[in-house]
Amino acid sequence: MEWSKFRFEYNLDQQGLLIGLVPIEAYKEAALNLVLPSNWRDQLDRLNRVRAVFGTTALEGNPLSEAEVSHQIELLESGHAPNGQVKITREQLQIRNAVKAQTWMKLRFRPSEPPLRLDDILTMHKMVTEHSDTTNNIPGRLRTFSVQVGSEDMGGVHVGAPHNTLQKLMDAYVHFVSSRRMIDTHPVVKALLSHFFLVTIHPFGDGNGRVSRLVEAGILFQGGYNVYGFYGLSNYFYQNERQYKTLLQECRKQQPFDVTPFIRFGIEGFALELKGINNFIKSKLNRVVYRTMLVQGFNRRTGIRRRLLNQREYNLLDFLLIETEPTDPFSNDPSRKIKLSELRQAKYVLAAYRDVKARTFFRELTRLGALGFIKFTRDDTSKDKAWIVETDFEAITKYAVT
Repeated sequence: MEWSKFRFEYNLDQQGLLIGLVPIEAYKEAALNLVLPSNWRDQLDRLNRVRAVFGTTALEGNPLSEAEVSHQIELLESGHAPNGQVKITREQLQIRNAVKAQTWMKLRFRPSEPPLRLDDILTMHKMVTEHSDTTNNIPGRLRTFSVQVGSEDMGGVHVGAPHNTLQKLMDAYVHFVSSRRMIDTHPVVKALLSHFFLVTIHPFGDGNGRVSRLVEAGILFQGGYNVYGFYGLSNYFYQNERQYKTLLQECRKQQPFDVTPFIRFGIEGFALELKGINNFIKSKLNRVVYRTMLVQGFNRRTGIRRRLLNQREYNLLDFLLIETEPTDPFSNDPSRKIKLSELRQAKYVLAAYRDVKARTFFRELTRLGALGFIKFTRDDTSKDKAWIVETDFEAITKYAVT
């Protein structure tokens, strides 16, 4: 791109993007219209924070896992900062910096706070890079040298703005983000545009991507689009890293910039993020109602000596409800699938059915399937076409008493 021709101008097919914004509004309202227990909100907030920090640092090459990110958050929250006898690695420090910046952003970008300022951007940069990004980088300071980033296999090499123009460009950037045109733009589109232009200017020696994604997340948070937590698109961008980086570069190839592909990509990702949150809430609610339904089924008489569910069936379904909880809490699948052969050898099942004949287990399991409490399918991907068991939440519509 030619920096002598740079303007905060772009081409955007806003009409064509409307279809992607509709589900975002629907998912947002669906989530916000529910009153969640405090422990659900806390769990959702923690999961989102971990994913956001993991995604934004992984994009910069940090190899630490989500589990390690969660551990570092726990250490920070408990006040167990490293002392002189405990050496903290550069990667761990980078994670902690991202967590601290995220916490600061939640306070700074509350809906009642003023819009983005240059000081905010410098503060973010200082927080995310302090002591961890030391090569050609001064935390909280604009760079004083030329940079180029990217590679041919990721859409090409991008040359950042000339360093002697950065102060003027950053003042103009802040004015652009707060302009009437941006105020009248949908908050999700505004957040993505702000991300695009900041990472294009590339004002710092390092940490440009992390700061751009923080700015994006802050605008979403201030606009009320971070439901139950503070997060953005970092995890989605990481999961689709090649497309993310390639689209950024492709949209910079002509001026005015044709940003529609990148904005569409981001809108699709944010819709998926909000859908995942709704999946989390729905899964929690389904399990609460299902467990209540089991109690009702156990107490429901179908004859003088018969209940809808006997004690052993009730206990088996309760065990299955726990065992089939999705590994990914944001999964589209409401129930994890278990091979029948693995279920039969589970410690709980072996103990619960040790005093009866083997066919009793299969008879009761078959009965529970016929009643609709669970469902059976075949695993067509396995050689033996194994039978699969999963919880069937449609049973709620049959047996739950309101």
